[in-house]
Amino acid sequence: MKNNISKISSSNGFTLVEIIATIIVMGILSAFFIHFMGTALDDSWKSVELITGEAEAEAKLEEITAYFTSVVNDESRMANALSIVASEFSGDATMEYIVFGNDGTPTIDAFGLNRTLRVTVEAPGNSLTTILTQSRTEATDPKVDY
Repeated sequence: MKNNISKISSSNGFTLVEIIATIIVMGILSAFFIHFMGTALDDSWKSVELITGEAEAEAKLEEITAYFTSVVNDESRMANALSIVASEFSGDATMEYIVFGNDGTPTIDAFGLNRTLRVTVEAPGNSLTTILTQSRTEATDPKVDY
């Protein structure tokens, strides 16, 4: 009698070697992923700091501009609006009188005769600048809109 024992081979499922190899590869990939995510999270505070500083500087510049508008629209103080703003906010911003040359480049006007005030507010990573001019000299001049 012939031996009718047939070999039973099962091709379903994974072998132990395949499972171990997959686990090792996944471990290596996850180590790289965690490393790069950690680096990205460590550097993310820089963006928040820059945006916060810029928002604070922009708010200060808006405050200076609004105050200048209110002073220049006040008939009793409009003649000295630039000097009032310069003295009121001297610690919060860099303020200097400037004059523009024929080529458009600004130079510092030490005497303030030109009546153009450059206001610069520093922020982390950049600075914000605006120019204020004596736009009203008489009470009959139209008021400045903000």
